[in-house]
Amino acid sequence: MPSAAVGLGAAGLLIGVLIGSTGIGGVLLVPFLVHGLGFQVQAAVGVALWSYLFSGLLAIALYWRRGSIPARAAMWLCAAAIPGAYLGAEALSVVPGKVVEGLIAVVLLLGGIHTLRRAQETTPQDRIPPGPWTLVGLGGLTGFASALLGAGGAFLLVPLLVALGEPVLLAVGLGQAIQVPISAVASVANLRAGRIDLAAGWTLVITLSAGIAIGTPLAHGLSQRALRRLVSLAMLVAAVMMLGRLARVF
Repeated sequence: MPSAAVGLGAAGLLIGVLIGSTGIGGVLLVPFLVHGLGFQVQAAVGVALWSYLFSGLLAIALYWRRGSIPARAAMWLCAAAIPGAYLGAEALSVVPGKVVEGLIAVVLLLGGIHTLRRAQETTPQDRIPPGPWTLVGLGGLTGFASALLGAGGAFLLVPLLVALGEPVLLAVGLGQAIQVPISAVASVANLRAGRIDLAAGWTLVITLSAGIAIGTPLAHGLSQRALRRLVSLAMLVAAVMMLGRLARVF
């Protein structure tokens, strides 16, 4: 239907702006597909992850060009995300996502509150970045949860990294990087299971990419304090929407 295509495109553009500017936003796509357009949950997850694969490549290019993706941390996170994403994609057909979704909503809520608090000022010399084992744990957890929920890797990774003291802009950049290996691994499983509507998927690829191109300069043009507030607001809105949807279910 033309109206559905217009709605899908408009949602993709708006969510793309949120992804480009805050890293948080993909968590809203699956609920829109399910409750707004009538997709089955598994199909919505499949379409969302397919679109993140290609739009995520653009996000990586834009953030990398601006020096906002630490290469070493990205390597550890992405390597650990691959087996996590495989397990999450395999679990999609057998594990109810409601409990996991509720836990993620709590993480977003706590992360949004924590991010909203004024951070202690530190210099790059004082900051201690997460170690390899911490990054491996974060990558595996993010890969599993993202492939299971179709929410994009940044929705969980950004608040966790910010809570560990990572600068917001670098946390968002790492969130952009991790979504590509997650989406690639999960999309193979979803294509094999016939869960992806390619027409809707390519529509989202185009509109998400346009939104990301708009949102990325916004993130890099804001002060650290303003970006923290924007990311915090995105987390809190996503958390409230997820908890509200779960409340209606139960």
